[in-house]
Amino acid sequence: MKCANCSRDAFYIYQITKQKEILYCGKHLPNFLEPRRKAGLLKTTEQLKVERESAIAVLNADEPTDEVQAPKPKRKKKAAEEPSEE
Repeated sequence: MKCANCSRDAFYIYQITKQKEILYCGKHLPNFLEPRRKAGLLKTTEQLKVERESAIAVLNADEPTDEVQAPKPKRKKKAAEEPSEE
């Protein structure tokens, strides 16, 4: 299923009536539908679920290590030498 405005996969379904729906990708979702999206009230496609699972898998692949790297000590700035009075 493709977006109504481009050739990307559709993630959201705007159900106008029981028979009429419009599909949108994340980029072309109209602003008036954003509150519904944020509230979880918009229907979503299977492609969005696949994309989310893929992203979660990528994020979970980087397992944190037990070693904690200590921060590098900061260098002290050399004090400016005062001109000598002769």
